[in-house]
Amino acid sequence: MQPVEQILNIFEGYRMQPLAMDQYQQVGKQLLADKVSKFSAVNAPISFAMLGLPFKSTNRRDKVLGPLPDLGEELTMLNFEAFNAEMKSVYAPGVKILVASDGYMFNDILGVTDSEVEQYKEITKSFATNSTVSILDINDFYTGSNSTATKREKLMQQFGYTWDKMEQEILFNPDVNLLYKGMIRFMEEELADKPFASNSQRHKEAKRLSREMMLRNEAYNKLTRTELSDSIRLSMHPSVNNGYKYSFKLIPGAHTHHSAWHSCILVDGNEAITLHKADALKAGYELVYKNGQPYNFTK
Repeated sequence: MQPVEQILNIFEGYRMQPLAMDQYQQVGKQLLADKVSKFSAVNAPISFAMLGLPFKSTNRRDKVLGPLPDLGEELTMLNFEAFNAEMKSVYAPGVKILVASDGYMFNDILGVTDSEVEQYKEITKSFATNSTVSILDINDFYTGSNSTATKREKLMQQFGYTWDKMEQEILFNPDVNLLYKGMIRFMEEELADKPFASNSQRHKEAKRLSREMMLRNEAYNKLTRTELSDSIRLSMHPSVNNGYKYSFKLIPGAHTHHSAWHSCILVDGNEAITLHKADALKAGYELVYKNGQPYNFTK
């Protein structure tokens, strides 16, 4: 078996469960093979990049244990390292993972301070046992002493576009459409513990915030695609896997459908399960602490 074929076989073991509209076999697989071949031709580590690891959900009543990383982030980092170890078994240079944290892109919208974003990033980095993963943020792309707010403004001037253009993307780009629908669901969950006069008002606010987040997300996406153009793009969101990006399961397991920053971890024997805090408490699972902080649930 050729190295590229072996590499793809390992990669496919880390793919998210495909959607009905998945295009990996028809188009994405060959495009991925072509990208991998460019690295293997020069015997270089295969570079992957993704957006993620922003900060914990602000709905700490229903979704997460608190503002700090926990077992979910630790399992995510260990999963990246396991991915690299498997790759090295068939391709000695292995892989490198560049995570462009989008915490500073959204934290002001959701009332999260810059210091909380930085603390989340530093603790998450501490879970890594080797150099497989690098976590970048807007300060790595726009250096200097300007505030993060000023850097966000510069980003939007450089890479942002109007909502009218975004609506066209939502209509005609299936990945953007999936992201927008997921963003509205996410925002409704984020706002679930906030006071609103009615559910319709909460939904209206969720849509407004989702639009703002989508505009910033697309600008940051364009920035990172420019700066990390040699890397193969991964996503923690469902996608059509047509070569533009590939959906990657951050936490291994049949019942890990949420990201670490949107959920808690239930340890059931040797299996990790992602679930929301409210569901874990309702089921009566035992809360486990580590270093004085809530860390995961157990049966």
